[in-house]
Amino acid sequence: MAKQVSKRGVSNVRAAFVDANLALEEAKLDPELLKDPNLERFGCRPGKWEGAPWDAMPPGCPVQVLGYNGAVTYCRSAAGQLTAIERWTNGEIENLFAPYISYALWAWPGFGSAGKDADGNPTDPVVKRLERDRARNALINEGRRRGLFDPQDSVRGRGGWRDKSERFVWNSGGFLWTVTNGKLEATRPMEYDGHFYEMKPDVLRPWNEPIAPENSPASTILKSLKTWSFENELDALFVLGWMATGLMGGALDWRPVIFTTGGAGVGKSTLQGLIKRVLGRSLLDTTDTTQAGIYQRVRNDCLPVMVDELENKAGSSRATTIIELARLAASGGFMNRGGADHEGVMFQARNSFLMSAINPPPLETQDRSRMPILNLARLDKSRKATDIVVRDEDGRMILRQIMDGWTEFHEAILPRWKLALHEAGLDARAQATYGTLLAAAELLIGTDIMAEMGIDVETAIGGDDMRRAGAMISHLTAAERSEQTDNWQECLEHVMASPIEAWRSGERITIGSVLYDYRRGELHYNDAKHRLAAAGLGLREALKPHDWGSLAIPYKKLPALNKIFADTKWNGGVWSSALKQGPKDVVVRDLDQKFHTLRIAGVPMKCLLVDVKAFDELVGGDGT
Repeated sequence: MAKQVSKRGVSNVRAAFVDANLALEEAKLDPELLKDPNLERFGCRPGKWEGAPWDAMPPGCPVQVLGYNGAVTYCRSAAGQLTAIERWTNGEIENLFAPYISYALWAWPGFGSAGKDADGNPTDPVVKRLERDRARNALINEGRRRGLFDPQDSVRGRGGWRDKSERFVWNSGGFLWTVTNGKLEATRPMEYDGHFYEMKPDVLRPWNEPIAPENSPASTILKSLKTWSFENELDALFVLGWMATGLMGGALDWRPVIFTTGGAGVGKSTLQGLIKRVLGRSLLDTTDTTQAGIYQRVRNDCLPVMVDELENKAGSSRATTIIELARLAASGGFMNRGGADHEGVMFQARNSFLMSAINPPPLETQDRSRMPILNLARLDKSRKATDIVVRDEDGRMILRQIMDGWTEFHEAILPRWKLALHEAGLDARAQATYGTLLAAAELLIGTDIMAEMGIDVETAIGGDDMRRAGAMISHLTAAERSEQTDNWQECLEHVMASPIEAWRSGERITIGSVLYDYRRGELHYNDAKHRLAAAGLGLREALKPHDWGSLAIPYKKLPALNKIFADTKWNGGVWSSALKQGPKDVVVRDLDQKFHTLRIAGVPMKCLLVDVKAFDELVGGDGT
């Protein structure tokens, strides 16, 4: 009996055949452009085409002029790469036209003196060299005709993008890929839909066949991820979703960031190895790097970035600047940096970042809101992280799933998850972060496996069950999100925890402890007032509705107050702007001015009033 070939095996054979044909196509060179420069091309003798030598571009030119900016002319070289030329040497022009240098010689020929044949008759002049100045003038003229070109806005490197019709476009470097009516199409990177797609060394190419759910590697990868000892039962889904969002890259409006933490022996290296094998060359993997090192490597690519060993080190801002870059990349924000010759360089990152550390650096609120923190615990002896065998085609298959399912993801799955999380009370940034990760995971594994993870999407769609699914996500991520503190609250908590250095008793009391003793009746109003004055603060007596009293924080930069905020992001009087971001029932600022003016250290000061009782109730305290 003949052995039956699996559907996946048949698909692999067809895919291999397509790959082989594509490799042959890559190796082809246009014979018309390789002809002897002395021969006719496109019906024209050397240098005799219409518009020669510089009033127009020669016919069939393998170089595409894209435009200009200042003295620089931008071109797509004959090899397909973006080239910026300011100094027009022979070598620059030859590099621009290679491997079709003979075409440039034909278009702008420099002829040698005519020789004689065997009978002594003069022969036709022979092309001997390139007329550099004529070639330069033709290319510069064409650049001015095309208009201004900004590589920052117009150039797209490798990774996932979205065109004007909302289709997903994948630039692998060697080819530009789209799916039209279920069919995969490939073309060389080019100017398309208002953008120039850059040719670079090839990374991941999509699988040539559509992927049926039963043939997807995503479920096997998820099964392996679930063997890690994550603190949150959804963390395995988040990692799988991150792999997909990493490939979606610039096509997404919001790119979630993930930070994994854990000590030795928790399987971080194994986890990173799994991700590397799945994403292959499309993953920009780096260790012990800098912010500049990353953006110099990324440039116009929107490929996923994994940074290992991003440890918190005393006296070093390296980790903080990398997190700043990840934060900008999440939304696609711009970063300006100084460049050579005192010219600024603008950089826009659109990459999904995954970072890991044993001791992560301090994270600001705006950073925490962009990233789930995945805590890995040491595995017990009964469990072991599964290091599965990842096949070469697994990443390609996941990419093909993304390409085939992009429209459903973008128009249905992601909006549904955002709505569910909105109705569960999560803010817009949490909806974008967690919703994008969960929607991407659902795209890969489908609703059945999501149900096995405890999220019954199929029955949840469009009803109360979807709200319950959102509420479950809200509950499971509550501890993680509780660490995200608003700027005004973080500022006020800093004040409360600050010591009153100048207090004469020798005690190391804090501002918060003075207020605590006062509201419990253990400290008289005048004593509390004098202690707070030593820190540049005031106290308004307990009167309804502020029946625990109000902490008065001056707008002015008093020396004692400056000391509290020294070396913080609220120094220099910024604290007043930060505190005004708080709710008006906590940070009171619209009473009659007489209530906002207090004497502090004998000097009348205009102050913000913090209702201590309202603040305690907001953060969950009961005043005891």
